[in-house]
Amino acid sequence: MAASLVPFNKLQIGKETTKGTLVPATVELPGEFTLDEQQDFYRSPYPAGVRANVGGAGQITRKGVILDAASDLTAEDILWPLHTGVLGGVTPSGVGPYTYTFTPVLTTGVPVIDAATLEFMRADGVTNHYAGEVGYALTKSFRIEWAFNEAAKLSWQMFARARQTTTPTAALTPYTGREPLVTPLLSVYLDTTWAGLGGTQLTGVIRSVTFDCVTGFDADYTADGRSDKDFTQHKVGLITGTLQLVMEFDAVGASRFANYRANDLVYIRLINTGSSSRSVQVDGAYRFTSPPSFSADGEQVLMTASLESVYDATGAKTLEFEVINNLTAL
Repeated sequence: MAASLVPFNKLQIGKETTKGTLVPATVELPGEFTLDEQQDFYRSPYPAGVRANVGGAGQITRKGVILDAASDLTAEDILWPLHTGVLGGVTPSGVGPYTYTFTPVLTTGVPVIDAATLEFMRADGVTNHYAGEVGYALTKSFRIEWAFNEAAKLSWQMFARARQTTTPTAALTPYTGREPLVTPLLSVYLDTTWAGLGGTQLTGVIRSVTFDCVTGFDADYTADGRSDKDFTQHKVGLITGTLQLVMEFDAVGASRFANYRANDLVYIRLINTGSSSRSVQVDGAYRFTSPPSFSADGEQVLMTASLESVYDATGAKTLEFEVINNLTAL
């Protein structure tokens, strides 16, 4: 019998109307993914009477699923981590191309967030050796990496309810016209106020950028008599971002070191453009978390600045995401 092959692994996703009520997937998300079916056990130590483990198979006390996914950064696929991790119910503005704006809710503990149904399979091209689906999938964290002269990369982690057996939705494909974005088309701006974001571009200096976001969402396990031993609701915590900028140490880099010494708040815009109808933009207010560090690329001195997001009382924001693409909806 043929074994499962990596090229035939699939992850498919659909947006739920009601959290936890499974829906058919609507699109395939290309990339690499690891699915962790979690189970906790209780194995009673009583009675003993022998020099060996006792308790039999025991009882399952908790179930859940963790998805780790990695792919190219595109203005299409990133909508899923943003809808399920930053703000739900977002509809685009404009008439082709369409603009999606995700502004985290900061003044209520019950922000609107969308949940997804995930379908996954491992196959040999004919037989699904492993297939299942999970509901109430929310994004716990995501990362965007821009490395020198490379394609930009997106990775994210989702948590979900216990796995259910299913026949995956057939004949799904990735988004039409899906376009990987590349680092040479990334522009970085650093300004002194939220209102001034996008005013001062850092040119001829940025080598690489890494942005991480922790959404603040997580599974909330409570006693609700669920036979699946999973969760009925999610927890809400702080949304935070960290940013690492690797830059050449010239006059511009020296000015950033001066920002650190002065304990300045800085306002940074990252905008990765593609074709005329696609872009991903990350805006944030940041503070420095540690002294800048130095390294060398041949004879070129490089400086790495590490920052974390902070609430800006004047702009009443901390992070904001804007995506432009040709999709009218998920």
